[in-house]
Amino acid sequence: MRRWRTALISVAAVAALLVPVHTAAATPGGTVKPPIRDSSEPVVDLGRSTTKAPARGAGSADHTITLRGIDIDGAALAPLASLIDLATGAEIQLTETGDTLTGSVPPGDYSLTGIVLTGARDAPRDLALYGNPTLSVRGDVDLTLDARTATELRAVSPSTTATEFNSHAQLTQTIAGQEITTTISGRPEIDLRAWPSASTTRPYHFLYVESQSEPLTTRPSPRVYNLAFPTSGRIPAELAFTATPESLALVNTTYASQGVPSTGLGPHVVIVDFDGIGGESLGLTHAAGAPSTQRVYYTANGVKWRGNYFYTVGSIQVAERQSGLRAYAAGNTYSETWNKAAFGPTVKVGHGQGLLIARPLLSDTGQLGRENFGGNYTTGTTGSLILYRNGQKVGDSTNPLAGDWTVPAAAATFQLDMAVKRTVTWSNYVTAVNARWTFPSAERPGDPFDDQRRLLQARITGGYDTSGRAPSGTTFPLEVNVERAVDGTAVTSVSLEASFNDGVTWTSAPLTPNGTDRWTARVAHPTTHNGYVALRFKAADGSGNAVEQTVTRAYGLR
Repeated sequence: MRRWRTALISVAAVAALLVPVHTAAATPGGTVKPPIRDSSEPVVDLGRSTTKAPARGAGSADHTITLRGIDIDGAALAPLASLIDLATGAEIQLTETGDTLTGSVPPGDYSLTGIVLTGARDAPRDLALYGNPTLSVRGDVDLTLDARTATELRAVSPSTTATEFNSHAQLTQTIAGQEITTTISGRPEIDLRAWPSASTTRPYHFLYVESQSEPLTTRPSPRVYNLAFPTSGRIPAELAFTATPESLALVNTTYASQGVPSTGLGPHVVIVDFDGIGGESLGLTHAAGAPSTQRVYYTANGVKWRGNYFYTVGSIQVAERQSGLRAYAAGNTYSETWNKAAFGPTVKVGHGQGLLIARPLLSDTGQLGRENFGGNYTTGTTGSLILYRNGQKVGDSTNPLAGDWTVPAAAATFQLDMAVKRTVTWSNYVTAVNARWTFPSAERPGDPFDDQRRLLQARITGGYDTSGRAPSGTTFPLEVNVERAVDGTAVTSVSLEASFNDGVTWTSAPLTPNGTDRWTARVAHPTTHNGYVALRFKAADGSGNAVEQTVTRAYGLR
């Protein structure tokens, strides 16, 4: 049986983040995997076939493949390479001897992918990518990959002062039903190059992505460019890719703090998804402090994006994840805010294989599809999580942010009670939570750690400043959304109260319907207060789901 692991997020300095990334995901223990590879991992990922051809000796029907490399300094060296039989998908064994790779193959057609590195293999300063989608072998082949003849890959943005932060070039192809992907990754100190290739009609895609940023001192706010350029069927002849203003979407981005300004720059990492093209996920990174604003431009039309921002206070990095892909239309303007108040609990549960697991978070509740992961869940956080089944206590956890319980498979009504006390250096908010979720559940097929579903919960926000505060002495509107539980129905009852003295006294906040599962609340902020607003919220639907929660210091007052 798997158990929850203490959630720690430890991300290296921004300079270490400029390598290929995989889609961010929560591990079974609730830890968000930083959507970036560690700086100790390579900036080269050579695609390999899972099918290996047997070694072949020299024979009358075989031909010898000899591959040589020359780096940008003119030094001879063996390239990295993969040679895959297009008919079978089997990868041919290549043997390195000095500055050559050699292999023995029967006549046929092959896909050849090669990389020439300049500098140490674990710390190159130049990478050149070669692709031949159809290498026809009818005799011996002797091929030299001279990086000095490759063309530097680069993107041209509309800004004259934006400079590269990081980049990736990727070849992704399908051979005999297998997807084979090769990626090289660049940064200001690592140049990327490529050779144009011949064309093919089979699935063969060249992808180039690059992030550029203006100096953070740029006023009124720096411009950032996340640029993506797909080419199908070949590595193109033109390897300088121009992003016209008309091809981009602008996202006015606010990096809010949780009441404590960041002490250093944190990475804003975005994952790019090319519609209809596979391959490894590619991530682009730029730096941002909080509070601050940036004008972030994205390649639009045919590309989708998902982001993660790491808000840095001292040694802690507070990760916020945008869980869904977002599409932009070229020429349009959007906005987004990271760490948007109000703050409070969210929770997911998994029920399967004889277990019910619960994974609450103390999150930015103001936006659907956003999840916050504290830099260190357990430090400064105490409390309990108790599970009941049909009114009978199943068990409790002394960690208020995780619980695993053995339960019967049959359908039942569950109740999850959460009590939290929190004092952390990176947030002024959510110093205490008392919450109860009621929900029906029966065991579902699959792994409960992988199949986690949300419960009924509040999503509350308003026109806060970049420190999560609202004005005093005025009536302040709040947007109140109730996120449905999975398989739940529309909300049938809802109420909201506010306190300005950490819950000693409470004032009702009238709710006006504003659509399905949506309301507008008007909270009368006094001129005399303790600097914070506590919120007490209740909601229920017609499917047996309910939530009651009290959040001390859900947002601030100024």
